[in-house]
Amino acid sequence: MRSTVAVCALSLFLVACQTHKGLNENNQTHVVSTLKSVDFSEKKSFVSQKLDQYKVAGFDLGSWVNQKPGQFFSRVKPQHQQAAVLYLYRPDSKWNRQEIIAPSFFLNGKRIPSLISNHYYWIELAEGDYQLSISRPLTVMHFQKPLVASFSVKAGQQYFLKYEEEQFRGGPNGSEDLLRVGPLMQMPTKQALREIGMTQLKTPGLNYVAVIQPNGTLQKSKEKIKNKEYKASDDVRLTEPFKIYDPRTW
Repeated sequence: MRSTVAVCALSLFLVACQTHKGLNENNQTHVVSTLKSVDFSEKKSFVSQKLDQYKVAGFDLGSWVNQKPGQFFSRVKPQHQQAAVLYLYRPDSKWNRQEIIAPSFFLNGKRIPSLISNHYYWIELAEGDYQLSISRPLTVMHFQKPLVASFSVKAGQQYFLKYEEEQFRGGPNGSEDLLRVGPLMQMPTKQALREIGMTQLKTPGLNYVAVIQPNGTLQKSKEKIKNKEYKASDDVRLTEPFKIYDPRTW
């Protein structure tokens, strides 16, 4: 009798576990991109190419005019575990500081902040394919043939893209299969962290991820992620290791 009851109890427990597992699977949320989708295999028509090249859009002033400071680099935790984080950065240099109008950046057709000297920001993306288009405008008029970089991101991964017009400063170390299109280059994490560490967050981070809830509704996150107001006192850093004064050296 006891054995029969034990077998029944075990069977009920296994059924309950399977039911609970099924409910969890059915209640899973999924992330999707809020940007226009792209298809790498699709060949753009002549008209589409010209519309991408000749257009009226916003522009950003370069570092010769824009001297706004920001917080030094720090890694971010994505708002969604299934999302990827893409860091874009541009190191500081005399050449970059003399720029009046910065190159314009478009991600899947949507204009995103330009990179100026000593500047970084991040974008939270859903897993998938993306195209980054870069052109240098004459104020709001865009007529230069854009530089187009196609890439894919995986969920939970972090990527670093550097914009570097001064080629003599070098690119990624090693022979890894990394993206490189003109002045735009993907950097290995270890090398990128050494370079991006002194750049500043001069524009908000961006979130282009939406969540599909179990009931089918689409929940969008806030697109611009603003940090606290910048204060110079927050960025006090020692340029040399601190040493204790030795009176014997007097």
